[in-house]
Amino acid sequence: MEGKKAHQEMYDAGMRTGVISILGFVFVFLLIMTGRSEHPLGDNLFDQRGPLVRSGIPLVSGGAAPHTGGGSPAVVGQDEERYQDYLVRITNYENEGSFEILKNGRQVYSLHKASNFGFAKVREGKNYLLLMGTDVTGNGQPELVISEWSLGAHCCYTFHLFEIGDRFRHIQSIDAGSSESARFLNLDGLPGLEFITDDWTFAYEPGGFADPPVPRVILKFDGTSYVFARELMKQDPPDEGLVHAIAKNIQTMDGWPMGSPPAEIMQEMVDLIYSGNMAHALSLLDQAWPADVSGKDDFLLDLTTTLKKSPFYREILSLNQ
Repeated sequence: MEGKKAHQEMYDAGMRTGVISILGFVFVFLLIMTGRSEHPLGDNLFDQRGPLVRSGIPLVSGGAAPHTGGGSPAVVGQDEERYQDYLVRITNYENEGSFEILKNGRQVYSLHKASNFGFAKVREGKNYLLLMGTDVTGNGQPELVISEWSLGAHCCYTFHLFEIGDRFRHIQSIDAGSSESARFLNLDGLPGLEFITDDWTFAYEPGGFADPPVPRVILKFDGTSYVFARELMKQDPPDEGLVHAIAKNIQTMDGWPMGSPPAEIMQEMVDLIYSGNMAHALSLLDQAWPADVSGKDDFLLDLTTTLKKSPFYREILSLNQ
């Protein structure tokens, strides 16, 4: 029933665009802009998998489970920063870590868990700006961002955002999943920073897709929290000739004779749909899928059913209407 419901939602959106009819039934399914996440080492300001330097003190991450043995765990990194009345201390161990925020010497927040922590930074030219005392959200208040890595391969990153002005408050903790390259960046030139992360829905699907798409997602502060940035995700439609050329190239790739569509078809469709160009994605599918290869409807069913599990599903659906 869930799959049929997803088909109907996608069909309705597709008919509104007035473009595509697919054998038997049309699926308007959504996927994602900017393709898979890439992780350039030089651009990842928050990755703590190797030795990092915060205020001249190396922070080293490692290990697996929280400390459970006798005695005290070995400290592998310590750091602290001050901003006006605030002092923030970070202590990392092999398999756990903690940070605390003090205002005028009184603790106002603390967290200790099986993670390592660090001060988040953003690149400014050749330098890095510590996100402490910076107006991150654009609301005119000084703020602080603490990055968290849950240790272990592939997962997981969280960014804790606090207001540290006259009033202290925890604004939001942003779950970035396995996005090593997640970061704050000013994309629109307005006050405040956007947050760039990825949607890991397809990668996390049990028994899912080979070489799954991990589409890029942009979040923007709406006055309360960071949410899907529709105006920054939306892109102009691609040239029809370019879509046709991509489809023809995919049609010549290996895998079709065995009934296995190449991963590139999903990647390209994800790019188009997460930029608000669903009709072009469906056109690409029709042009790329060989007439003598079965399974197109099942392919769409798998995609739409999985997409419905995305935390951004409703936003992507709206983006394409």
